[in-house]
Amino acid sequence: MAGVPPKSMLAGLLQALEGPAPLVILPHDNPDPDALASAAALKFLVQTLIGKETVIAQGGIVGRAENRAMLTYLRIDLKPVGELDLTGNVHVALVDTQPGRTNNSLPAGVIPTVVIDHHPAYDQYAGVPFLDLREEYGATSTILTEYVRESHVEIESKIATALFYGIMAETQDLGRESTPADIAAAQFLYPYANKRRLGKIENARVPREYFAAFHEAIERAQIYGNVVVSTLPAVQYPDMVAEVADFLLRLDEVEWACAIGRYNDFLHVSLRTTEREVNAGDILQGVLGSRWAGGHDMIAGGRTRITGTGPDAAVVAADGVRTRLLAALAAGDVAGRPLVTP
Repeated sequence: MAGVPPKSMLAGLLQALEGPAPLVILPHDNPDPDALASAAALKFLVQTLIGKETVIAQGGIVGRAENRAMLTYLRIDLKPVGELDLTGNVHVALVDTQPGRTNNSLPAGVIPTVVIDHHPAYDQYAGVPFLDLREEYGATSTILTEYVRESHVEIESKIATALFYGIMAETQDLGRESTPADIAAAQFLYPYANKRRLGKIENARVPREYFAAFHEAIERAQIYGNVVVSTLPAVQYPDMVAEVADFLLRLDEVEWACAIGRYNDFLHVSLRTTEREVNAGDILQGVLGSRWAGGHDMIAGGRTRITGTGPDAAVVAADGVRTRLLAALAAGDVAGRPLVTP
């Protein structure tokens, strides 16, 4: 589906949210720019069009500097999900995630009223009143932009800026998995975006620890044929793993890049590729399990719980993930060599 969607989409969304029950918008845990922008835009539309009480819930943390700057400069308010009751008389909208996925904080047994996502459908979701899944789109923010265009509501600058940045971050400036719909949405949003605030978000200041993490990631990176893998013993926030994977994919002699890092009791895994004939999401689901991973052709992410006890439990788990991944990428028999020499 490209361009502005049929009017039944926005009408169906608003119809599903009828009634006095408040709305809780739930993006995936540790939300990225696409998830944050989509949540902010949905809140804007619902409050503007039907005046419904709406909050955006936060599961996990917002750790990446650009994402924190996005909250600050675009005034996106998040409320900890632990302070909200999602099981009572309330509408729940999932954005950039889906029911049953381990990357969101939707309580077991709760059926959301709304699900909007650009990832492939992981189930049928027959009981969800409003479902809009468009895996052919590069960003969920594109879907929300089309709702905004359809509504004919005058878009606020901060919402336009959020959606524009969400699309550009998710598609790497329209260079990764972008579609004509994503390009059209970005072109529509750009005149309304606040360029000064956009620059502050894109060039957010980072602490010294950020450079130390990249230094360690580069030192630990190993090349296995056309695959580069870096395993970090710990990361300050889960999004750091994705940042490292994106950075490593710039290496000219590889076609796959993977970063693995521990955060609390989980190993977070990000997989990136330049290949267009193989689905990175399918590969990572095969490595971590279908509930624990997901993605698209060129980008995938997931996590796995660290089992066992002792100081080496995380190391053993990471070694297992790396071994299974390399086997899936036909690099299991290739000896690793360091990315940089000491």
